[in-house]
Amino acid sequence: MASVKLDRLTKQFGAVFAVAGLDIELPDGEFLTLLGPSGCGKSTALGCIAGLEKPSAGSILFDGTDVTERDPHERNIAMVFQDYALYPHMSVRDNIAFGLRQQRLDEATIGRQIDAAADMLDLGALLDRKPVQLSGGQRQRVAVGRAVVRNPAVLLMDEPLSNLDASLRVKTRTEIKRLQREIGTTAVFVTHDQEEAMVLSDRVAVMRAGKLQQIGPPMEVYRKPANLFVASFIGSPAMNFFEVETGLEDGVIRCRVGQTVLSLPTGVVAEQSLGAIRGGRKAILGIRPTDLMANAQRDLTLEGDVFLVEPIGPVSYVDAEIGGQAVKGLCEPDEAPAVGAKVRFGALAARVHLFDPASEARL
Repeated sequence: MASVKLDRLTKQFGAVFAVAGLDIELPDGEFLTLLGPSGCGKSTALGCIAGLEKPSAGSILFDGTDVTERDPHERNIAMVFQDYALYPHMSVRDNIAFGLRQQRLDEATIGRQIDAAADMLDLGALLDRKPVQLSGGQRQRVAVGRAVVRNPAVLLMDEPLSNLDASLRVKTRTEIKRLQREIGTTAVFVTHDQEEAMVLSDRVAVMRAGKLQQIGPPMEVYRKPANLFVASFIGSPAMNFFEVETGLEDGVIRCRVGQTVLSLPTGVVAEQSLGAIRGGRKAILGIRPTDLMANAQRDLTLEGDVFLVEPIGPVSYVDAEIGGQAVKGLCEPDEAPAVGAKVRFGALAARVHLFDPASEARL
């Protein structure tokens, strides 16, 4: 097991910076997810940690030792890929054993390691099968088993669940998290799926265009997004945004949304932003659909006309037009308003976010 430090990690392809000055420190045993849309640099950063990509600048340290120039086999890492990368002519047993035999371990030790991995990942009945005889979820468990059986210092996973169907993704991510907890390996997981990141991670590092936007525990990133990009990327359905005029009156922040004036406590913004708000300024107000409840008495209310109701089982989403824009909220299925009816949404002031429209930073 090892701590990992990325110190101003940079990877440049011609004039394009795939990774630009990435600074991240992982303590030993942490599960970190690099999260972001396609092309944000997350897989390139993972490749640099693995030694598959050579950084253009910066350094990578394992337990304080600089490994930037070391080859992958010198780093004691294991990697799980998106496409499984199993040997089709080998049995599950031999696929798992392959890396151990490359290390020239004796067969008794290899056997014990295979049995331990098979037990953890429920592969015992599959050891003599070939990959073609396995489902997608089973193949991915074999790929994970082949990686962890070597007891790597760092386990790297590049979108390993993206080829699985929805139910298998949920099951497999649970197995990956449980396994990582049991063996205590430092893990770096790459995905564009914010739900996977929220469920699996000790911390989430959100990336955009090669740059780190925010890093922190999943619920901290969800509840206190650092900027508009993080606020819009994290959370499903996406956050509602309103362009508002703000001002400070009688010790509260006034925000005008269409014809509605909302009153927010000053604690929803940083103290250094209050001066600008006092003089009046434009801002972008954000409220998550899951924090905007239909037919509920809350600190803030917004009224609109329903144009769509989306039942998804335990809850229903209600889409309404408010101030000329579409807004999504939440309701109990049995209390869903009819299409064309008026709806009143309620939100807690503590769940409202304000952002600067120019810098996109959280106020």
